[in-house]
Amino acid sequence: MAEKPASERTEDATPHRIRKARSEGQIAQSQEVPSAMILGALIIVLTITAGQTYQWFASQMRDGLLFSLNASLSTQAFGDVLFARGVQCFAVLVPILAALTVASIASSLVVGGWAYSPKAVRMDLSRISLIKGLKNLISRRSLVKLLISMAKLSVFIGIAWHYIAGRMDMLLGLHWSGAAGVLGAAAELIFGLSVRIIIALTAIASVDFLYQRWNYKKQLRMTRQEVKEENKEHQVSSETRGRIRSLQFAMAQRRAMQDVPTADVVIVNPTHYAVAIKYDAAEAPAPMVVAKGADFMCEKIKEIARENGVPIIEKPELARSLYAAVEPGDVIPEALFVAVAEILATIYKLKKNSPPTSLDTSK
Repeated sequence: MAEKPASERTEDATPHRIRKARSEGQIAQSQEVPSAMILGALIIVLTITAGQTYQWFASQMRDGLLFSLNASLSTQAFGDVLFARGVQCFAVLVPILAALTVASIASSLVVGGWAYSPKAVRMDLSRISLIKGLKNLISRRSLVKLLISMAKLSVFIGIAWHYIAGRMDMLLGLHWSGAAGVLGAAAELIFGLSVRIIIALTAIASVDFLYQRWNYKKQLRMTRQEVKEENKEHQVSSETRGRIRSLQFAMAQRRAMQDVPTADVVIVNPTHYAVAIKYDAAEAPAPMVVAKGADFMCEKIKEIARENGVPIIEKPELARSLYAAVEPGDVIPEALFVAVAEILATIYKLKKNSPPTSLDTSK
């Protein structure tokens, strides 16, 4: 289907359209937010670990320059030295690598949120096209990106020039400083410049974040006809689901009505609720509800019970509790077991002295 022109896509995307787009890997993306967060995380970690990192590098250089050749320099010894230095180097780099990884993941979540899309990573050979790549390279979008990159570079160069120019006297005075003074001044200069660049990059990232979110919503906009078709589709689906639920409920009710004749007693409210109970020690450890109903179904259960000689006992409170707490096919809860057991015991005693059809206290 051809893409509708932007002038016709005037409606905001529906939740279904947004979910579908995310499942296909179409999410808001920004290059500036990850850059700002990664650079910020790098500066923070380096600031925290600068002292320890400096001490480690200094000790490695000192140990390397003072390396003694008195010991036998075998292949095994050389390998052990390299392995030990590699482990130490990895331990120094772990905080930096962990911070960069967390910042990269967090930046993606901030912009586009969490989205699992296997479709986005599958191979599509139609995207591998030299002609299409050349068109994208010299397109209007590429030209805009180039101009934006040049503008950002100009901003960063201006910040660096202004910052360094204001500290030119300090830089010239380093000629009389020792190695420690030069190193400290260089670290201070790099840190100050990095902070200013991060502030500028954060401002750019904030603007780009708002633009990308706006552009993402704009790209997902729909025409009025698409919204109508989607609503109609979901409406039909809702009606179909409703019919299925009605049929399932009707089938469950029919099965319940078939089980009423097998019940030992029907407890009623007397006209609003009816609950049919059966107790068979071979099937269940406690009495179970075989059917229940309210209003019309209540009368239907009572009618079937009378036709099959099932005793009907009027216990309003118990009937309401059973109706609310137990579904057909489930055993009654412990809290109601004593009350039901007393009724069943009474029914068993009365059955010895009177016909089942006479045990109806709801009349």
